[in-house]
Amino acid sequence: MKLTSIVTGSKRPKLVAQAACELADYAARLFGARPRVVMRPRTTSGVTIVLGAKGRGLSDQGYALRPLDRTTFQIEGGSPIACLWGVYDLLERWGVRYELHGDVLPDRPGPMRLPEADVVCEPDLRLRCFRTYNDFANNECLWAARDYRFLLDQLAKLRFNAIMVYSRPGDPVVDLRFRGARKSVAEPNFGWKPQIRADHPGHDLFVASGDARRGVFANPDLHERGDYEKTIAAGQAYMRRIFRMAHARGIKCLVVAQVTDFDVPVRNALRDKTRPRDKVEPSPIVRIRMGDYREGPDVETGRCMSVSNPVFLDALAANMQAHIDAFPDADAFFFTSTEFGGSGADCDRAWRALDRKYGLSRIKSLRALESEARRHAEGDPGRARHELHSDIVALYAFDKLINERGLDMTRARRGAVVAPAALVADLHRFLPRILPHGSMFFAQYGYTPGYVATRTDTLRQEDPGSIQHVLTISAEDDNIGLLPQLTGPAVHKIIGALRRVGAGGFSTRQWQHSNLLPTFHYMAHAAWEKGWTPVRAYRHLYEPICGVRAVTHIVTAFRRLERITAHLHKNTICICFPIPSWLTTFWWRWPDKLPPPDLEKIARVYEQTSDDLVRAIRASRPAGRDMLFALERHTRFVVHYCRSLADLGRARAAEGIARQVMDNDKQSFAADEWPGGRFERLDASRSAVTEHARKAEALMRQACETFAEGVRDRNDLGALATLNHYNLDVVAAIAEIARAGGDMYSCLDF
Repeated sequence: MKLTSIVTGSKRPKLVAQAACELADYAARLFGARPRVVMRPRTTSGVTIVLGAKGRGLSDQGYALRPLDRTTFQIEGGSPIACLWGVYDLLERWGVRYELHGDVLPDRPGPMRLPEADVVCEPDLRLRCFRTYNDFANNECLWAARDYRFLLDQLAKLRFNAIMVYSRPGDPVVDLRFRGARKSVAEPNFGWKPQIRADHPGHDLFVASGDARRGVFANPDLHERGDYEKTIAAGQAYMRRIFRMAHARGIKCLVVAQVTDFDVPVRNALRDKTRPRDKVEPSPIVRIRMGDYREGPDVETGRCMSVSNPVFLDALAANMQAHIDAFPDADAFFFTSTEFGGSGADCDRAWRALDRKYGLSRIKSLRALESEARRHAEGDPGRARHELHSDIVALYAFDKLINERGLDMTRARRGAVVAPAALVADLHRFLPRILPHGSMFFAQYGYTPGYVATRTDTLRQEDPGSIQHVLTISAEDDNIGLLPQLTGPAVHKIIGALRRVGAGGFSTRQWQHSNLLPTFHYMAHAAWEKGWTPVRAYRHLYEPICGVRAVTHIVTAFRRLERITAHLHKNTICICFPIPSWLTTFWWRWPDKLPPPDLEKIARVYEQTSDDLVRAIRASRPAGRDMLFALERHTRFVVHYCRSLADLGRARAAEGIARQVMDNDKQSFAADEWPGGRFERLDASRSAVTEHARKAEALMRQACETFAEGVRDRNDLGALATLNHYNLDVVAAIAEIARAGGDMYSCLDF
């Protein structure tokens, strides 16, 4: 039978009205006839679907698909957004699949079928958050606000119910003022803007997007807004617009902010206003230059980050308040320290104060915690100890400012949550004593899901309701970079652990998300229903649109991609980090983890994966070919990219030999050590530098051209801009220098 009418009721909420329109539009595209949307039931010869947002026995996130009689069906939700999710669930049962930049409908949809018995859906993980604004060109920080509209629509279809903005000290939203000083940097993505030139691969894509006109890849809403004040005003308006669009779709907006670090003028004020007696002895400090921003305090400022220094606490409070005022539409604020931690110089004093107040040592001593942090470190044990110390200082400060002093929430959204976030995993056990019962805590520890899965025991609590943990799960890691990554097995372990400990939910961590739909599809379904595995999710995603024959090759490709991803993550093999200095750093000091033979091996694995995807495309139905083609192109790009790096590594090795020949003294060149003479060795090495650099340039251009063929969204476009300017241009410059250096040279021969 045909679907002829959709009933909404006379007092329909906006999201229920949207659900009716969506259902009618998709039905028309799938089955060729658009049903009527009406307020009251009418006598029809076909099927009627009744929508409602006051479902009996349902939570505010629950929905039910219920047959009422032979011709009447009901979709009801515990809230308007839940009703909309119920519609999207039914459409998925009809074969529709949701990508983050579009939908895919089966080219041969079957007959319209409705469940014959009640289907009731309630999520096991109630917060399903998607990270958006962060850093790097392949991230939403360089999107116009209007571009979020489509992403938010697609997230609603995948039943995500929150987005997260990651605010860094230099971002153009928060205007921090403190004791006469004012923040001075206001740039997304640390001020990095990859250049765009006509000779770059995929230039026509940048012409179409408007970026070629600017000459750089930048945020259209925030680029060249004028002075600092205008940029800050534009940034705040930008975020308000995004948050309004999210709330209109029933999606919450969370802000995670690094507040223990300050711009240089504020650091100077902190240092100058601190009395000598309130300073502590110096401790190790991690400092990083990130474009226009310098992360991490200098040593003298680190001495001022003392829990007994009222100026430090006031600066931190001012920074937290500035974020609350800059994001008035946020539903929650989670405050944290910088990636490498601030100063831990006052750790012992902070620990003693927290211990007196909450009895922490009865659970575990500080020295035992230090040993544990070093033992369980994802990387350098010394870094793990430093992060523990700095987070203890931060935890004391957050307890003082949030639990005791309090913050001014008059400009904040009603019911907005304020809490600390992203403390090292070793401190999780103390949170039930420090935070109010039922508090939400945004947990983030480690970079790769394989490591995070080994420490989910830190989320377990005696009282499961005391802390609602929301765990950050990496769908990809930026250290591995622009290579397609598939983390299904590790994510599967994490989701299972979250369900076992009764966690509040998860947030994704990713950048270039067009390649990550298989992982997101798994997470979207596993959050609601037990029994989902990554392979089940892969089959569920691709079978209706690609067909069974294609899925066999897809699963083979994905298993191979899962294994190489796990290898890269476990060994921290950083190949394509999307920053300007990455390849120049390689050239000056080639990393031990990237010898050319190993790069060739990685290239072969991606080549085999790409070949599997080519077979899948050939076997696929027409509807699924486009989404497979983009992933295949991005997988094939890695083959050329890794081989380019391998030749660049060989050129660097030959360059080292040439320098050695030129630098060594006369005694180093005995005839038996340098057969054929010194000049011949220099000639051979210089020729090798030139030849390998030439090959590296040609392969890098081929890599960029291949990647451009798979561009599907603005994050892909940002990745292409990064590859063109920070990789291709650098390799081309090295090749040009090699050609010039190999054109003429001389040396004494013996």
